[in-house]
Amino acid sequence: MFEWSYSGVNFSLKGNGGPDCVNYLTPKSIMLESLFIITYAFIVEIYYPWMRSVSNYKPNLELRERFGRKLLLAGLCLIWGIEIGYKLSTRQLIFILNPCHVVTFLQLILLISPPRNWMHILFRIQTYVVSGATIAIIFPVLNTRLLPFEKVSYYIHHGLMLITPLYLMRLGGIYNMEPLINLHWGFMSIGFMRLYHYLVLQPISFATEVNLNSIMCPAVSDPFEGPWYRIAANMHQTLFILLHGKMYCIIGKRFFVPRSNEKKKSETNKDNEKWLSNSERCYVQQDNSNCCIENFNNGLLKNGHLVKED
Repeated sequence: MFEWSYSGVNFSLKGNGGPDCVNYLTPKSIMLESLFIITYAFIVEIYYPWMRSVSNYKPNLELRERFGRKLLLAGLCLIWGIEIGYKLSTRQLIFILNPCHVVTFLQLILLISPPRNWMHILFRIQTYVVSGATIAIIFPVLNTRLLPFEKVSYYIHHGLMLITPLYLMRLGGIYNMEPLINLHWGFMSIGFMRLYHYLVLQPISFATEVNLNSIMCPAVSDPFEGPWYRIAANMHQTLFILLHGKMYCIIGKRFFVPRSNEKKKSETNKDNEKWLSNSERCYVQQDNSNCCIENFNNGLLKNGHLVKED
C-alpha cells in the first residue's frame, strides 16, 4: 500500500538498506538488545525523571514576541519543504521518519503555537535530541543525495535546526533550560529517542528493508562499524546528547537569554532564600512572636514569589 514511499530507495548504495543490511545482525542479538534497551529506557530514563522533575515543573507562559520568529519559521518551512520535495520526486518519502525530520517538525510546532504548559517539555526534549544535527554535519551521509542542490539543502537544513533552540531561548518564557546540574531532562530525552528507534524505526526498517537512521546496519561514515555498532551508538550517544544539551544550556544562558530575566530570577531566588532563612529563625524562637510579625511585614508572598513592599 505504501510502496510508493520507498520504491525509489537504491539498495545498491552502501548503508541504504537491502537484504545484506537486514542480515547484518543476528535475530537473537536484535531481540535481546531491543528488550533490554526498551525496558531500561522506559523505567530508568523516562519514568524516574518524569516523577522527580518533569511532572512538578510549572513553566512561565510569558513570551517576548519578535519578528525573527516569523523569519526563522519561514526559513525552516521552506528548507523542510524542499527536503520533502526531493524525497517525493525520488519516491523515498520514508526517510521523512528519520529523527532529524521529526525534530524539525517539533521545532515548527514550537515556532507556530502560542505558549502552552506542555510546550516547555517539547522544547527541552528537542534541545537535547537536536544533537543529531551536529552529528549529521560532522559525519555527513551524502552518497544518496544525487539531485542538484540536494547536498546544499542538507547542510542548510541541519544548520537551521541548530539555530532554532538558541533563538527560542532568546524569546524567554517557556523556552528556558533547567539548571546545569539537573540531568533528568537529558536522560528523559535520550529515553524517548531510544523508544522511537526501537519501537518505531526498527519495525518499519525490517518490514521495508530500508535502513532508517542506521537502525539495521551502520552508515558509511560510522566509525564504529561492526557487530557491536548499535551498542556503541547507545553508549556514545548517551554521553554526546547530555554534553551537547548542557553546552546549549551554557551558550543559551550566556549569550541568548535576556539579562533582565536572569537578573529578575536571581533577585527573586535571593529574596526567597532570605525569607525562608528568617522563617526558620522564627520557628526556633517560638516564644518571640514579634519575629514572625516582622518577617511577614518585610515581604508578601504573591503568586509563589516574594514581593517586597515599597
